Amino acid sequence: MVGNLVSVLVASGVLLVIVGLWFFITYWLTPHVKHPDGKARITGRCGDTMEIDLKFTGDRVSETSYWTDGCAYSLSAVYAAADLAKGKTPDEIIEIDANVIQKTIGGLPTDHMHCADLAAETLGAAVNNYMLKSRIKPTPGAAQS
Repeated sequence: MVGNLVSVLVASGVLLVIVGLWFFITYWLTPHVKHPDGKARITGRCGDTMEIDLKFTGDRVSETSYWTDGCAYSLSAVYAAADLAKGKTPDEIIEIDANVIQKTIGGLPTDHMHCADLAAETLGAAVNNYMLKSRIKPTPGAAQS
């Protein structure tokens, strides 16, 4: 009886450590952008969700962050999309498509090309979010209604 209780406690402790490590790795080690200027989170038909945050300095991307709950191909694609956006203007980012992303990561199996498609869609949506936000911000010195 006491042996079973000890086994349950040890197993519970091991499980708690594993969950804690998983949380630490997936949350704290994933880069985050504070107060992003553009942000998008899209779930694809495959069920994977990707998120990209963009921070602009002037008219160029100065910081990016990315996240996915998908497979390794999804992670590679969303990382590449976010990395390709650094230093670019919104017009330059719009040119980043699934083909550019998959070439950047060295290609994808045909059954995982949707990962590059989803990454390109998410990046485009983040730029679109930035453009919409930047249009509605009041200009300094403008009359407020």
